[in-house]
Amino acid sequence: MTTLEVDDASAWTSLDALGDAVGAQFVAFAIAFAVISGYWLRHHRLIASFAAIDTVVIVANLALVAAIVLLPFSTRSVGDPGVEDLPLPTAVMAVNVAAASILHVTVFALAWRRGLLSSSPDPAEPSDYMLAGLAPAAVFLVSIPVAYLASPIAAQLCWLAVIPAGYAVNRRIAARERARDRADGPAEP
Repeated sequence: MTTLEVDDASAWTSLDALGDAVGAQFVAFAIAFAVISGYWLRHHRLIASFAAIDTVVIVANLALVAAIVLLPFSTRSVGDPGVEDLPLPTAVMAVNVAAASILHVTVFALAWRRGLLSSSPDPAEPSDYMLAGLAPAAVFLVSIPVAYLASPIAAQLCWLAVIPAGYAVNRRIAARERARDRADGPAEP
């Protein structure tokens, strides 16, 4: 199931009519695809880093998968032209994305703390991973009051702050890695 649905056969009479029928839905679909793809890729990399898994991590991972699987529903509600002026669909999606981000960090933190990763991360890596994972949660949670106090569109525009936030976090991580590499000295052949 996707977030795209055409109920009126007249939408298929021209590209303009199709665009009018699925315009907002297509934006919601593109957002859902990008967000869900990102989570599945990060999830795959995370699980690939495990040497073992236990019941606690499995339960947390199932909660993460549930949050990811719920994303098409919450995204579809944001793209529904019938409720575009209501703040609740935007808030539901924001909570959904924040939950997925927080749960992803939780699965990593549990695996790290329980010694289930295939290699021990250097001391800064867990905090970097958690910061990178929690930045989207913060952006989406901050958008909830914006949806109610300003408008759902303003809140959705706030979501674009994920891009500079991610860039800033990645720059910080890269700078730390460069400093660590310089401190370690040149690699020996």
